[in-house]
Amino acid sequence: MGLDQDQMKQLLVMFRAELDEQTQLITNGLLKLEKGIKDANEKSNLLESIFRAAHNIKGASRGLGIEVIGDIAHHLETIFFKIKNNSIAMTKQLIDLCLNAVDKMPIALKSFTDETPLNFDLNTLLKQLELDQLNESAELSVNPKEVKPVLGSEVKGTDESVRIPINKIDKVFALLEEIQINKIAIDGNNTEMNQLSTKISEFYSLWKQLYDNSKVNKKNDYHDMTTRTYESANDFVINTLHAAQHLQKSMQTQLSSLDILANSLQDEIRMLRLIPASNLLHYLTRYARDLTHELNKEVEVIIHGEDVRMDRLILSGLYDPLIHLIRNAIDHGIESPQIRESIGKPKSGRIKIDVIAEANKIHMMISDDGAGIDIQKIKKVIEEKKFASPTEIEKMTEQEIIDFIFRSGFSTKPIITDVSGRGVGLDVVKANLTDLKGNVSVTTKLGKGTTFVLTVPLTLSSERGLLIKLNDQIYVIPSHAIKSVLITESNNISEVEGSQTVMINDQPIPLRLLSDILSLQTQGLIKKDKLSLVIMEKEWQKIAFVVDEIVGEREIVIKPLKPPLMKIEYIDGGTLLEQNQLALVLNPNDLLNQAYQTRVNQRLVTHEESLHIKSKPHILVVDDSITTRTLEKNILESKNYQVTVAVNGKEAWEILQKQSFSLIVTDVSMPVMDGFTLTEKIKKSDKWHDLPVIIVTSLGSDSEKARGVEVGANAYIVKNEFESGVLLDIVEQLV
Repeated sequence: MGLDQDQMKQLLVMFRAELDEQTQLITNGLLKLEKGIKDANEKSNLLESIFRAAHNIKGASRGLGIEVIGDIAHHLETIFFKIKNNSIAMTKQLIDLCLNAVDKMPIALKSFTDETPLNFDLNTLLKQLELDQLNESAELSVNPKEVKPVLGSEVKGTDESVRIPINKIDKVFALLEEIQINKIAIDGNNTEMNQLSTKISEFYSLWKQLYDNSKVNKKNDYHDMTTRTYESANDFVINTLHAAQHLQKSMQTQLSSLDILANSLQDEIRMLRLIPASNLLHYLTRYARDLTHELNKEVEVIIHGEDVRMDRLILSGLYDPLIHLIRNAIDHGIESPQIRESIGKPKSGRIKIDVIAEANKIHMMISDDGAGIDIQKIKKVIEEKKFASPTEIEKMTEQEIIDFIFRSGFSTKPIITDVSGRGVGLDVVKANLTDLKGNVSVTTKLGKGTTFVLTVPLTLSSERGLLIKLNDQIYVIPSHAIKSVLITESNNISEVEGSQTVMINDQPIPLRLLSDILSLQTQGLIKKDKLSLVIMEKEWQKIAFVVDEIVGEREIVIKPLKPPLMKIEYIDGGTLLEQNQLALVLNPNDLLNQAYQTRVNQRLVTHEESLHIKSKPHILVVDDSITTRTLEKNILESKNYQVTVAVNGKEAWEILQKQSFSLIVTDVSMPVMDGFTLTEKIKKSDKWHDLPVIIVTSLGSDSEKARGVEVGANAYIVKNEFESGVLLDIVEQLV
């Protein structure tokens, strides 16, 4: 066959999709046969369909020169023919062998396309498939391995089908995104046109008033030319107004039409990216079957909603979470046949997978009728691993306790096995769902079973974002990363272990200024009466980000930044808003990581605190003696001064960079940095050189006092002469 490279490449794409379809058909058929089919006609039709599938694979693969697949398919074809004609019996051992052979076909195709050696022994496999070897006493080495299904690129219609490479669909979708961006820009132009029309209308009202007044107040000696000039100008203004209104109305009509067309086109293209959930779910049936044999359990997998269509990328992303949940259900949840019979349950366990489409969401419910989750065991692990204290555990609801199974490192499994308990827990399921912009929840009943609900968007191609304002600039945070938004009073702020928190539903949540995280604002005190908060969460910890304003939510198209702006911290890309305004899209993970790692540099104060601060000068007391600095602090606070303390000059200098003070009271002899050095740094600085400094020290020699004058101290108090009245008098003079 004389095919060039491009032709062969296209044929291989088509064959890969066909192989996916035909091998899935064979797998599903074999699993149905294993369960048993009572109706003779149904069984005959099923055998005919898997025989025809093997025959088609053989013909297509040999036509492309992929002899390995052709040989395997030929042997399977022969087996299915013999079973159909009752020449050989269908046994579990034979089904294992056939499934193992089917698994090797995509492996052989990859080896062919990559031009690499096979990773299995073909001769051994074909020998096992020989008819003279197929008897119940034969020792067959079949070890099913976890092979991730290939989610094919076939796009089917109701009447006809056509195979379209996914990358082609992605390119069309990228062009649609450009249309959406231009539509947004046109919408911005329409808004500006509407504003212009309004301004012209307002101008016309003023002009008409002036024009009417001019006619009333016109004297008899006005020339006709002046009148004609007014009338001409009046006609021009009216015509301009009418033209603007007509243009604005026309733009609005066309924009509405474009909006409908673009949305319809977007929906249609999204549909092209969707594939049936069965592409993955049928594989889970096979996986569960192999695993139950390995664990000597009996489990039936029931699937509802397999025809629900969803985004290929979403379905692919659900592979690992679903495999993990199926594995956990069989290993942890479903009891052994002996135990199930002893407690009055059917010998065979049941795992049910329901797929439900709801608006733009897909819900996958994975239920088992096993032992359920033991709440007491979870409590014990929570306490042992110090996830929470016994007092905190007692205050938790049952659902809050159950949700701990999604914590990193959580496991009630006493030993590590090959099947589960390998240090990777349900936190992986939660993390994967978060990456898919979805979520996972769980309900359970001890002795009755457990249900996990995975909720994901219909497609990843659409995105919604929350528009927020910082320093008069619009930013966007992807909506999927946001737990909630709210506006609260600033008097809800409290101090917990040196960090500011805000009380939400009686829970203290760490508070961070988003502008501080992004280094958009100078350090200092920020005065706000009301707080606009965006609540985000990572690894069970919430953070409340303070923003200047919550503008609203809308659908966005995120475009990656181009070089050299590709790797900007905290930024995922950009999106175009109305009036061609570009807004940066923030990366939620980067923001949360930074918020957890560092303390906020800026502080929020309430309106009342602000007034209180203005009425009370802020004094920094610096002394390494806890007794002395506490004494000085108490003396100053007794006269309503606001006081902050530091243990040495270095700490005082660092505090000074973050907060404003009216005066410094410092000792001289301190570790790290003494009081003379601190005073000299303050007086030589451009920002703080006018800040009064009082030195309070036990060093009372003339040379020490001279040193104090030399570095610029405003007052010098010797401690053996020290009394509260002296200090307060000097402070009052200097502030």
